[in-house]
Amino acid sequence: MRNAFPSSLSVIAMAISTVGFIANAQNIQAPDGSVEEIEKIVVLGEKANRTLKDSTSSISVLTADEINNTQYKSVSDALSEIANVVTLSGALPDIRGVSGNGGAGGFNSIAGGAKGRVSTLIDGLAQPFVADLSGDSGMWDLQQIEVFRGPQSTSNGRNSIAGSVFIKTNDPSFDWEGAARVGYRNKDQYIDTAGVISGPIIEDELAFRLSVQTLNADTITNGEGFETNPPDYDIDEIETQRVRAKLKWQPSDDLSFMLTHTYNNEEGDAGRIYYELENLDERNRIFFRDIETEISTTSLLTEYAINDNFSFDLILAYMDYQWGFDSYEASDEDEQTLVFDETNTTVDAKLNFAFSDGETTGFVGFYYFEREQDILSTGAFPYYGDDNSESIALYTEANFTLSDKLTLTAGGRLERESQDRHFVYDPIDDVYNEDTNIFLPKLTLTYDVDESTTLGISARKGYNAAGGALNFTAQEYYYYDEEEVYTYELSSRTSLSNNTFISANLFYNDYSGFQALSSTRFITNMPEVTTYGLEAELHTNLTDDLQLNAGIGLLNSEITDAGENYPDVDGNELNSAPSFNANVGAKYWLNETFNVGGSVRYIGEYFGDFSNTEERVAGDYTLVRLTAGYETDNWSVTAFVDNLFDETAIVTQEPVSARNPAGYAAIADPRNVGVSATYKF
Repeated sequence: MRNAFPSSLSVIAMAISTVGFIANAQNIQAPDGSVEEIEKIVVLGEKANRTLKDSTSSISVLTADEINNTQYKSVSDALSEIANVVTLSGALPDIRGVSGNGGAGGFNSIAGGAKGRVSTLIDGLAQPFVADLSGDSGMWDLQQIEVFRGPQSTSNGRNSIAGSVFIKTNDPSFDWEGAARVGYRNKDQYIDTAGVISGPIIEDELAFRLSVQTLNADTITNGEGFETNPPDYDIDEIETQRVRAKLKWQPSDDLSFMLTHTYNNEEGDAGRIYYELENLDERNRIFFRDIETEISTTSLLTEYAINDNFSFDLILAYMDYQWGFDSYEASDEDEQTLVFDETNTTVDAKLNFAFSDGETTGFVGFYYFEREQDILSTGAFPYYGDDNSESIALYTEANFTLSDKLTLTAGGRLERESQDRHFVYDPIDDVYNEDTNIFLPKLTLTYDVDESTTLGISARKGYNAAGGALNFTAQEYYYYDEEEVYTYELSSRTSLSNNTFISANLFYNDYSGFQALSSTRFITNMPEVTTYGLEAELHTNLTDDLQLNAGIGLLNSEITDAGENYPDVDGNELNSAPSFNANVGAKYWLNETFNVGGSVRYIGEYFGDFSNTEERVAGDYTLVRLTAGYETDNWSVTAFVDNLFDETAIVTQEPVSARNPAGYAAIADPRNVGVSATYKF
């Protein structure tokens, strides 16, 4: 398995070949395609509002047409088709072999207050993450989803060392518009209803947008619970309600205010979904919990164009986040109830500048974030605690035009973090206090080969904070250090007149103090870990009627120095780090209203732990989706078949042990058929 990835020289050769292909791709004929020119999409997650063509970061963008028709059940489901991204059940995405959860998975996030390694931002606001990924089921009225591979700590702070996911929702319009959607799937009870309306209150000055969504679904499970303790709730049901209201006031061309309030509620067993390892096709569930995720957010965005040289952006936000669960066990004496409350406040102020007719541009910003958490667990595992954390940062980025073809970008983030956490699990009573100052630089050089092709080279630093956790085996609280990474990338972007866009990133990551999570959920710092690889994407119109999208990810990961705790794993791979993954999709227009399409994605084999235990190997699966669509000015109907060949794709597996006598695995959904219909006006 370790030899499945090409040698370093092979990777370099492939990258050079990719650049060579891009340089010669201008010979492709240019049909009159109807597909949106993807290279012109403005990327918002780096705070600089660049187009895909002008960005050197490794970015994949999912557009509104892809994510608003219910073919993806959740944000996590949508991310699963992106190169060098692995999505595990109930977890943040793993990017380039780096666990998205990190030390924040499961009980560790409760005991230590750790944050994930992949940040999720909605309209610029970071979303909380505790223990399990939940609250992301259903998508509606979204403009786009941006996935950044590699550290984004300069833009977002400490919890972006692996990457980030930026979700942009639609804003109010000064013309009347609206839509309604209903979606259905056959395999798990799944009915999705949604609606949106937007329009002016005062012409060209005040506008609103109201978006609502409800989802009633079931997990894919055989069984009715434990005979010894029949459940008092529907163990399969998941219900989601989302409401988002926006009010935009634009008193002048230079000044605008956007007031947004969102409310999201999800209830059901939406976290980790595991099945008994034996007879996986029967889907006998283990590990039941009724999880409720409730988020209420109010924010105010101010945008002011001061003059031709300066503009100002300010985000003020307050969030109330409640997460908790009631566990369900064979005996009610083993059940647990957890209540987790968080409130947080965000201030993000940014001054943008442009001088010398745009030859020098950039921004300087101030960021403040404060959170308060209260934790109470009762039942079989009684514990409680509280947390107060604060982050203050100054960040900046400047672009200098050195010549007609050469641009230098320099940036950095200076951040101070403090965390005071009190955790009690009798007889353990621990107080964790930590203050950290960190500087995160970034440097990029881009070269415009011609009007079509841009090459880039970049270096940046990523960071994740130190923390503490509870060792259940030893019944003691322990601490681990911060982790850092220096990332170096070569990038290539080519856009052609026939709506062809080709992007490639060759990367090398050098980690120090890597926070590794063992199979017993113990967090240890590994002195040195390295990863390198390649991501490449192609978007094109092969003919007037045929669109093609393809992506490939190559990855090599190595624990070069595991430290004194795990000397026997030196040379091993990271978990969730397949050496190869790829996807290809096509869409063909039969006429102006009907289209058919499909996609194929392959995830290579990967280990489930850093000890590279054979019994925890997963991956090596291929999933196929077919779609058919009908589109008019007002109607859009999409039918799809997921997992066409009904493959039992193992995403995670845990062998039989004393702790897990039946073993377990997380697997992809079986073949299911769905349809959605949307009416727009």
